[in-house]
Amino acid sequence: MSDPSILLPLPADVGLPTIVLVFPAMLILLIPIIVVEGLLCKKWLGLTTWQAMKANALSNLVSTIIGIPVAWLLMFLVDFAAALLLFRTGAFDNWHSPLAKIVFVVLGSAWIGPLEGQGIWFIPAAALILLIPFFFASYWIEYRVIKFMVGKPKHGLPALDYPKVRIAVRNANLVTYGIMFLATSVWLVFSLPHH
Repeated sequence: MSDPSILLPLPADVGLPTIVLVFPAMLILLIPIIVVEGLLCKKWLGLTTWQAMKANALSNLVSTIIGIPVAWLLMFLVDFAAALLLFRTGAFDNWHSPLAKIVFVVLGSAWIGPLEGQGIWFIPAAALILLIPFFFASYWIEYRVIKFMVGKPKHGLPALDYPKVRIAVRNANLVTYGIMFLATSVWLVFSLPHH
């Protein structure tokens, strides 16, 4: 499938914020991510299954509902500012190279411009780029929520060492985001135009 209009029945000159495509996917993946990260945190932090699942459910819900949109918005602002600067300086006027295409994908990751003639490969490429800020937002939020829930002081002493919680949450996110990165990479490979 190389015609993106089949996937997105929009007029050719309309752009699309990638959050419209990525956010529903993140909501669908929420339950499997909670289970995977919960089981990993249970193992690495010595929590009960209930503690691990409850802490990861709340932390992932917060990071998905707040962190993902905020990370997307920040990426959009950075992309917009960088693109505006490059277009104002005329840097893109006669730049037709593979490197230019990569720069366009990075600068278009938060908002996909008109898809006509680009093929559907642009969507998974943008999603791959967005996984990077999404990872950092998720890790930052989830660490704070889980630290609050399972690392609370009991009798004046912390229940768990905060560095241990930070490492467990980071590594659990690396596992789940690694899986999403691999799956999106496969999608990208199968979406590339075949000549």
